[in-house]
Amino acid sequence: MRVPLSWLNEFVDLEGIEPEEIARVLTLKSVETSVSIWDGDVEGVVFGTVISLTTHPKDEGLRVCQVKVGEDKTVQVITRDRSLEEKSGVLVALPGARVSGKVIGEREFWGVVSQGMLLSGSELGLEDSSEGILKIDEDYPLGTPAKRVLGFGEPVLEVEITPNRGDLLSILGIAREIAMLFDRSMKQIEEYQLEDFGSLDIRVEDTDCKRYRGVVIEGTHIKDAPFWLRKRLWQCGIKSINNVVDVTNYIMLERGQPLHAFDLDKIEGGIVVRSARAGEGINTLMGAYKQLTENNLIIADSRKPLAVAGVIGGAESAVNKNTTKILLEGAYFDPYRIRRSAKSLGIQTESSYRFERNVDIDSLRSHQNRAVELILRVAGGKVSAVKDVYPEPYKPVKIFLSFGKYKRYVGEELDGEYARKVLQKLGFECYPSSCGLEVFVPAFRSFDVKGEADLVEEILRAKNYNSLKSEPPPIPSAPKRVSRLENTIRTFLSSRGFFEVLNFSYESLNLYSALGLEQPKLEIINPLLKDERFLRTSIVPSLIRSYIHNQKNFIQQVSIFELGKVFFEDNEERRLGILSCNNHSLEEFRALVSDFLTYINVDHFSQKSNYSFLHPNLQIDFMVEGEKIGFLGVLHPLIQEQLEIKNSILISELYVEKLQPKRRNYKSFSNYPPVVRDLSLVMDKDQSVDKLILYIKKLEEVEDLSVFSVWTNEEVLGEGKKSVSIRLFLRSAKSMSDEEANSVVFNLVEGLKKEFNVSLR
Repeated sequence: MRVPLSWLNEFVDLEGIEPEEIARVLTLKSVETSVSIWDGDVEGVVFGTVISLTTHPKDEGLRVCQVKVGEDKTVQVITRDRSLEEKSGVLVALPGARVSGKVIGEREFWGVVSQGMLLSGSELGLEDSSEGILKIDEDYPLGTPAKRVLGFGEPVLEVEITPNRGDLLSILGIAREIAMLFDRSMKQIEEYQLEDFGSLDIRVEDTDCKRYRGVVIEGTHIKDAPFWLRKRLWQCGIKSINNVVDVTNYIMLERGQPLHAFDLDKIEGGIVVRSARAGEGINTLMGAYKQLTENNLIIADSRKPLAVAGVIGGAESAVNKNTTKILLEGAYFDPYRIRRSAKSLGIQTESSYRFERNVDIDSLRSHQNRAVELILRVAGGKVSAVKDVYPEPYKPVKIFLSFGKYKRYVGEELDGEYARKVLQKLGFECYPSSCGLEVFVPAFRSFDVKGEADLVEEILRAKNYNSLKSEPPPIPSAPKRVSRLENTIRTFLSSRGFFEVLNFSYESLNLYSALGLEQPKLEIINPLLKDERFLRTSIVPSLIRSYIHNQKNFIQQVSIFELGKVFFEDNEERRLGILSCNNHSLEEFRALVSDFLTYINVDHFSQKSNYSFLHPNLQIDFMVEGEKIGFLGVLHPLIQEQLEIKNSILISELYVEKLQPKRRNYKSFSNYPPVVRDLSLVMDKDQSVDKLILYIKKLEEVEDLSVFSVWTNEEVLGEGKKSVSIRLFLRSAKSMSDEEANSVVFNLVEGLKKEFNVSLR
């Protein structure tokens, strides 16, 4: 929001305060604020008065103007503006002037020389388009530079309002804040009084309209707004429309109360505030037709919608140059309803921006009366009816701030007199008592001040947070410890091309149902999204959702992992999820996970598993001493098709708490060469080779081993059998003879026969 200092000074005395200091203090104690200068590219342009007008001798569409720009200086300028009159104040670009990057020179029109150019609002960069010359209806010395006339060079505060401080979306609100921060008094402004009278039919059928006040003004004359009013709007970045609409925008900026003016002659019957009905639509002032739904609160007459309440008016009932009767609307609408309505239409206006952040329901009458006063001044007419529908007047919320509570929050005693002074300057009513302050919250702060903590914040803002004494916390803080295992997991997988992802710990039930997983039981009370409110019991749905998101963004090759928590009714666990698509074969993926377990020194073996969401023939469990530590497999093709996943998904989940690396035993290298022996063993098809390997590795003489052949042939081996060929590397601290090696192998085979029922082939 842009706040001109000259306008701000009408409400609070700014004498002796530099604009930069105002911005600095507001940023530190209220809202982020910067200072800019309102300026334009105008050089060599001066104020002048039209002293005569004649028609061009050769072109009746042109007028020859004599414009006085100094006591003894008159210039001749040619224009097409038929609305220009003698004694009109204008801005003249003299020969050699620069306007918006263009240099103005003398020009001949059918033999008559124009010694410059009369400027419009659009040519000065103030309006998008203009119908005629900009007329200055104020007295300035002849020859006054245009920059001074337009107010260029004035400091303007650029204020970034936070969503909870809708009360600062006005000149009045910023003035109130500055009065508190700099201990200045607000200036007293005489208010125009206007009570209910006359006949006006207004019905409020929706409770999201808490107050609706209408004022009928007859005999108005719609034209351009006076120069002072237009200048105020330009300084705040608002374009001028006409005198009545400009007044509504002026009051919105000055008081924070959006208003709307209807052409009363275009309203059939009375005013009804209601929800839109199915099939209704409206042509908006932006020129677009919008289909309405029940989400939209509307202002209607007996036949049609007239405006989307709090958002935008309709083109059919808009005020134009032929309007003589207007209905001036002032209202309070529920902020949440206006936000839903505006979002459903894809529209945000200055009005909706303020209604969404709460406006002052209690001061609506005085703000609207101020608008009526200005309309009568700039557009004429008289008030013929006023009606205020306000069924439940605002009752200020009472908050008691005790001295003890303040000390517990802040750590120091409350200065009751100082606190009362601060809160009163902010518009709160305060009454001291023996043990605290009784505070009544004004309507314009009812949106963000709900309890005693909010009052403490207001007092501390004024006092300065830096004034509080710093003390070390009573409980020493310690940095979060990241286990060595988790660091190892991240290092290992990242080095193999996997990217770590971080998902929220809450999921919807959709993926759990699709995967056939047991649905989570723990539900979040206040979820970010209504559907995603269950604490997850597996990392798998989170990783699959991450892959689907990547697929939608045309990323087909995905290798990701997540190290996070899953939650159950009686405990929570850390899990490691790994997903690969289009980067590894199943054998490579299994080898990678198995290599990781070996890398962290977890002696494991695998066995067939039976998960409904994995391919029935392409899945295994990882086991350690009979306990499951995770699983691995290929996503079931039917689920893959249901989720519209184009490629096979390899996925694994490991239980981090059960990954207990064995302590490594180190021994010195042997200086003697190894003895190599090959074994071919016949065993049951379903027997896990991993178990054999774990058994063999326990032998002290076995330095290493590798499986180099696995095959089946019922005619040779028998039904249900397979052959596994293993190469052993034997080594000891001394030179190992053939007899010693053969003895080791013999004892090994005998042990394998007893443990796994294998035989030599």
